[in-house]
Amino acid sequence: MNSVQNQVTNSVKALVRFALWCYFKRITLIGFSKENHAKPVIYLGNHQNALIDALLIATTTRRKTTFLTRSDVFKNPLIGRLLRYIGMLPIYRFRDGVDTLSKNAPIFNRCGEMLHDHEAILIFPEGNHGLKRRVRPLKKGFISLLTHRWSRDKQPVYLSPIGVNYKNAVRFPDCATLVYGKAFQVNPFEPSPDSIQSLLNQLHQQLSVLTTHIPESLEVYYDQIEAGIEKDGQLFLNPIKANDLIAQFERAQHIDPSGVAANDIWLKVNSEKSISFFQKACSVIFKFLFECLNIVPISIWRLFLKPGIKQPEFLSTARFGFSLLFFPAYFLLLFILIAVFSKNLGMALAIPMIHFILNIIFVKKYANPLH
Repeated sequence: MNSVQNQVTNSVKALVRFALWCYFKRITLIGFSKENHAKPVIYLGNHQNALIDALLIATTTRRKTTFLTRSDVFKNPLIGRLLRYIGMLPIYRFRDGVDTLSKNAPIFNRCGEMLHDHEAILIFPEGNHGLKRRVRPLKKGFISLLTHRWSRDKQPVYLSPIGVNYKNAVRFPDCATLVYGKAFQVNPFEPSPDSIQSLLNQLHQQLSVLTTHIPESLEVYYDQIEAGIEKDGQLFLNPIKANDLIAQFERAQHIDPSGVAANDIWLKVNSEKSISFFQKACSVIFKFLFECLNIVPISIWRLFLKPGIKQPEFLSTARFGFSLLFFPAYFLLLFILIAVFSKNLGMALAIPMIHFILNIIFVKKYANPLH
């Protein structure tokens, strides 16, 4: 990557990082370390929230990271070229057609070269995304990254599991917590069904600790467990506590199949802290101001864009993308119109800036989630 492309990529990452800060009420990093910044690393995250997952990880690792994503987002030649330019590479799956799988070979070769050069790669080993709060079975595609690395030399690769946690991924504004697990070294091994499955099991176990994991064995109780944890809105941002409650529920259910003991667990979960009358009043006022000030983008989103999104996993990504493109243009247009008609440059600068600050105050301090 040449210096100009590096500068463009870093500028885009800085812009996206700032946009994510504006979009989320709070983003928290737990366990993040620069310990492996000079080593060949594969970041592996759970996948709930479409492109938002990748953007959060890519902008918080603070190192050059190439991330692999589904090939269908590259179908538009212009978008595909842009995505490749900023460090994204397509991965082809069976659903893309059996004849497309051969296109993965040069991608994996390139990834092998990157790991050989001690660069970082991000991949979501579940192979798909879903809003259910569990780590789904892992696909073995990332094993190919290791074998292509070891085809060049027999040096180890580090795997760094990351748990991506959301309070409510489809709502705005949301809170996110990224829990970085301890990277572990994988030495060259001869891939076999047993060795591959052992590595998949190890990674699945680590990811299941780093994010809220309601196992499939409790599927019949899924809604009950989710509602119980949701009583305290912050628990989904603390997977250790959330998973401890799930384990307590599972043990209680096993001891007392009637469910009485299991239900008692949720009685111990504290509801979100009550807020004062002043806070409620501020929340109502700022929500009213937010909806009035942003009536144009909110109307465009609710009336024209949101109805066309069929999969809820894409809601947050689409909303974020729309905001990223719309608001800079909106504030620029506002500045131009005020400057032209008022002939007052100070006013033209002040009004969009005040508008932006009020939006940030709403998102960070007084917002109740909007659809």
